[in-house]
Amino acid sequence: MPSISFENNIREWTRELEGVQRQVPFAASLALNETAKDTRARHKELLPVIFDRPTRFTLNYLQVVPSRKETLVARLEAKDFRNKREHYLAPSVQGGRRNHKGFEKWLIARGLMRPSEFAVPAGGGRFNSFGNMSPGQITQILSQLAASPDATQHETVKSRKRAGSKRGRYFVPQPGSVLARGVWVRNGARAVKPVLLFVGAPAYRARYDFDGITERHARLVFPRFFEMALERAIATSGRR
Repeated sequence: MPSISFENNIREWTRELEGVQRQVPFAASLALNETAKDTRARHKELLPVIFDRPTRFTLNYLQVVPSRKETLVARLEAKDFRNKREHYLAPSVQGGRRNHKGFEKWLIARGLMRPSEFAVPAGGGRFNSFGNMSPGQITQILSQLAASPDATQHETVKSRKRAGSKRGRYFVPQPGSVLARGVWVRNGARAVKPVLLFVGAPAYRARYDFDGITERHARLVFPRFFEMALERAIATSGRR
């Protein structure tokens, strides 16, 4: 995530102003923090334009790491950046493939999905108002597959009859099955639907110009915030 710094600009703008040099660090720090907050708000405005129905969590994923007079650097960071994990929006910023999600790692560890595969929602999935697969259904799938002595099932006529009464039963077809690789759900003796399909690594194109949005907006608003902060610093200098 980028840092917002205008140290060179500040020196140039205040070179001719006598008697205010002591106030510059205080004013600059205030201005940087206001710039970072305003830039964060700008990202929040643009996210619904870039992404389809972003969740509240996505809309509020950025946090401001404030500037201090000693550093004069303010930063915008993803809220989980400190945990050293790649943020889920990173593929949309950088392009390329995404990392495996938690439930995908579980499927791989259990031998149900290959390390080279990824799970994508299919027709039997339940989706929330944001178009994302229901977390409750993911939990249900993992719970049932974990409880099954053999989560990979042969879908023969005999097994379909035997499992006919087990509505909502999730399973992963064995290799050689006529069913595509993935997680399927049974709804009766004959009715089955794919819930998740296992596919090769999906490629994402870079569509979220995070750095460009941040730099352009910060350069646009910082001079105004700095002017306001410097006026405040000068006005209150005798009381501090």
